[in-house]
Amino acid sequence: MDRIDAMRLFLRVADAGSFSRAANDLGIGQPTVSRRIQDLEHRLGAELFLRTTRSLSLTEAGERFRQRARLILSEFDAAEAEARGLDGEPIGVLRITAAHSLARRVVVPLATRFLAAHPHVEIDLIEDDRVIDLVEEGVDVAFRFGDLPDSSLMAKKLGETRRRLWAAPSYLEQHGPPATPSDLEGHTAVLFRHASHGRNWRLERDGETVEVDIAKVTRLKVSSGDSVVRAAVEGAGIALLPDWLVCEDADAGRLVEVLTGWQAEPTALHAVWTGGSKLRGKARLFVDFLADQLELAPPVPCSHQSLLVG
Repeated sequence: MDRIDAMRLFLRVADAGSFSRAANDLGIGQPTVSRRIQDLEHRLGAELFLRTTRSLSLTEAGERFRQRARLILSEFDAAEAEARGLDGEPIGVLRITAAHSLARRVVVPLATRFLAAHPHVEIDLIEDDRVIDLVEEGVDVAFRFGDLPDSSLMAKKLGETRRRLWAAPSYLEQHGPPATPSDLEGHTAVLFRHASHGRNWRLERDGETVEVDIAKVTRLKVSSGDSVVRAAVEGAGIALLPDWLVCEDADAGRLVEVLTGWQAEPTALHAVWTGGSKLRGKARLFVDFLADQLELAPPVPCSHQSLLVG
């Protein structure tokens, strides 16, 4: 097994966190994967993985080797593409991350179009509602809504989306619709537990701003945007939701807008990456592709393209 293939296998195992998962992905036996990794460790004279009966993790040497291996393979892929007459055409694996709901409704559909246009690229998508460490996970670019507290990251703003209040018709029939923002304190709220707004909903209309403490009326907190929508559809309470996330259920009548005209401050979508330089190669191409697609006129009423602006 040559060194390039060994590095590719090592990265596959490191990303999968399991010999068996990596073997399944590659269609080879687990003993073969284990033996090849052992051969690589012997060649390097260093242990790359900490192995237990229940887990597999990188050693300090393994983490350093992963970072170097990604750079080496990126340069090798570029050299191979140039030699094949594919200079300028992206090649290799692009590792990205996004929240589950954003991935399902926005990133995956556009990634499919991107792959069709660039047949030499593979995309490895991590769906996670937590803010993960991009270096530790070996991520090329992340897509995140809201504030970006980590000042060490580079970012490009792709657009903004409105956030409005929504509830199921069944909930409003039972409890009645609020007439003013202050009426929300007499209702029940569903909250996305990672939301940057915390315990307050700050609502605006025609220059007027009202801040509502919703912590005391929140009976359900969930960890994904899709779960907030589902809970609202089931009548669990009123939810503050971005247009791109709620549009399908709003179009179908499963959710209706509450306090029409009032909305929270728009939330920005950013592409985020590590390092102190501009995005390069396939990562830059994908981010530019996503930004261009989000600016297109919507083909149907409920399209994410129409819900991100700016």
